[in-house]
Amino acid sequence: MSVPRVLIVEDSTAMRQLLLFAVKRRGAEVEEAPDGLAALQLLAQRPFDLLFVDLNMPILDGMKLIRRVRDDPAFAHTRICVVTTESAAATEEQARALGAEYFLRKPISRRDVERVMAEAFPD
Repeated sequence: MSVPRVLIVEDSTAMRQLLLFAVKRRGAEVEEAPDGLAALQLLAQRPFDLLFVDLNMPILDGMKLIRRVRDDPAFAHTRICVVTTESAAATEEQARALGAEYFLRKPISRRDVERVMAEAFPD
């Protein structure tokens, strides 16, 4: 398998750094976006295999980003992992209904991210 390309979409710099560290440990190429609009701009330039998406972001929130990604057939094989502080079961159900395959509730650990990476990209 080629090197996985991962996009981290998160407005918190500290959370982006945690995700970046854990994703790079699995040997992936990683890019970062501070909001959904910046993520769409990056997605228009190149494909990504996995998106880590925060739900509560300025400009374009995570749910809207997931909907836009899933509405575009070019991203049919892009996996999505939601990373959020939202604890309501309905939020997870909505994200999964929109097409998110993975769901992590903050606070998260490096192990949580590595588990998602292992599931998304088995050796």
